[in-house]
Amino acid sequence: MYIISNNKKDFYDGVVGTMGIDKTIVYDRKTTVYKDWTDYPKEFRPNSPYNARYKNHFLNLDHHTLYPKVEIAGYSSFIVGFCGKLYIGWKLYKEVPSPHGPPDIVYDITYDYDLLKKYVKKIGWMSNLDDDIEYIKSYNPIQIFRDLKSPIFIYDSDYKGTSIHSYRRRDSSVFIVNPILDEYKFYTVIDSFTAFQEVQMFMGGVLGAGEKEIVEVEDKYKITQHGFNKWSFRKEPQKKKL
Repeated sequence: MYIISNNKKDFYDGVVGTMGIDKTIVYDRKTTVYKDWTDYPKEFRPNSPYNARYKNHFLNLDHHTLYPKVEIAGYSSFIVGFCGKLYIGWKLYKEVPSPHGPPDIVYDITYDYDLLKKYVKKIGWMSNLDDDIEYIKSYNPIQIFRDLKSPIFIYDSDYKGTSIHSYRRRDSSVFIVNPILDEYKFYTVIDSFTAFQEVQMFMGGVLGAGEKEIVEVEDKYKITQHGFNKWSFRKEPQKKKL
């Protein structure tokens, strides 16, 4: 697979050195970041710019409160679309004292739902977190990939880690086509060799191999192509001897 990128290298790019480059499969991995939710795929569009925007399983994941006295200050969610499947991840926020003003916000990334459940109450004011996750995991997203013509996308509910409080993140979500997965520690989910192979197969199969055009040939030409002529099934007339 030959990769064209306008961004830095991703964690699986080094596999090219061990497998070689198949230039019959080209992945144009130019990253595009959409900040206006009207440009998102319909699955990730809110119903309105305000509270009703969260009446959607894909957008409900952030609206659950923390248990008291846990070691994180907040969390946000993101959804990775990778080669036909959806993966849910979380940013776990902590506040670090700053000598120049308010505390700095840092975060770690996890895809471990059991870890998140130690910090977060599963029943929120908008939904049941288990139900939302089950819906996302059972959803068939293949049409999203086909519409985007990309094997990878991310919906990030808090792109720059702007706030530990979900109700303050009205304008912090983005939808990214062809993101750099290294920035989301996706290598903790799929190793580099497997990731490269899956992208290559998805590009060459689901996205790259359209149905070939079938040209209908008239029956009389089909017969000739197979070595027959008009006399193949009847006796050809012979010249009379004088």
